[in-house]
Amino acid sequence: MIINLVVLLHIFLIIFFLWFDQSYLKKNVQQINVNFIIGIKKVEKFNLESIKNVLIIGSGHGIGLSLTETLLKNYQDCFIYTTYRDVSRCDSLKNLESQYRSRLVTSLVNPLDESSLEEFTNELSEKVQHLDLVINCVGVLHSENMKPEKSLNDISMKQLLDSFAINSIVTPLLAKMLLPLLRPKPLSVFASLSAKVGSINDNTLGGWYGYRASKSALNMFIKTVALEFINRKIQCLSLAIHPGTTQTDLSEPYLKHTKLNVNSPEKTALNILNVLNDLSTDANGKFLNWDGSEISW
Repeated sequence: MIINLVVLLHIFLIIFFLWFDQSYLKKNVQQINVNFIIGIKKVEKFNLESIKNVLIIGSGHGIGLSLTETLLKNYQDCFIYTTYRDVSRCDSLKNLESQYRSRLVTSLVNPLDESSLEEFTNELSEKVQHLDLVINCVGVLHSENMKPEKSLNDISMKQLLDSFAINSIVTPLLAKMLLPLLRPKPLSVFASLSAKVGSINDNTLGGWYGYRASKSALNMFIKTVALEFINRKIQCLSLAIHPGTTQTDLSEPYLKHTKLNVNSPEKTALNILNVLNDLSTDANGKFLNWDGSEISW
């Protein structure tokens, strides 16, 4: 009887240790897979205090201009490269360049001209080896020749293509051309300003076909870029950010009807930088709201 109990005890212990080893192994393999999928150490965070080189695309006015000014005022160790596309609306940016001559360089770049973008990024690559922060602020909701479509009757091929060219396609082109500057450590951020109306789940009103769809496409580009960064082990977070309703030329015609809080460009810039500061690697490939919360696709 005693021998049988001893045998049973041995069998129990063997089964227990086999189960423990498998559970431990499974847990650690899962953790290894998570680390592999993320491609970046979980403990690493993005810190604005450590940034050295920044690129703001579309800083001639609005949110891009305020981001540039806020970074210059609050982060004295960073050097900022900016682009603008309209010489008639860049006086404030040029004034900043005069004021911060040693820390700000502005360039006239047409983001819809691939050769213009490529020429600019090639010149940038000769000046810097690494970009810590890239924010694409280029976008359009309306212009002299286009306005948001209220119904199917308003849709045209040209307007849809224009919306996608500006709001969507610029982002992956930038990611492609800036790739050599995003490779080295430390952790960097590649962000584009999106819009909550680009969320499919959030679309309960309809309308604005081109703007909604082009921002949805932008979000897909951001997610896909994030996955490629992971696969290529590039230490960079790819993000889409909804800046919130802001008093700019883009939103001006629609503000009198909104029930949302409307922020100044300066306040929006602070909100965006607060979202970026201290970001963990979990944010890679996410669509983030101006308050740091995640927006569903």
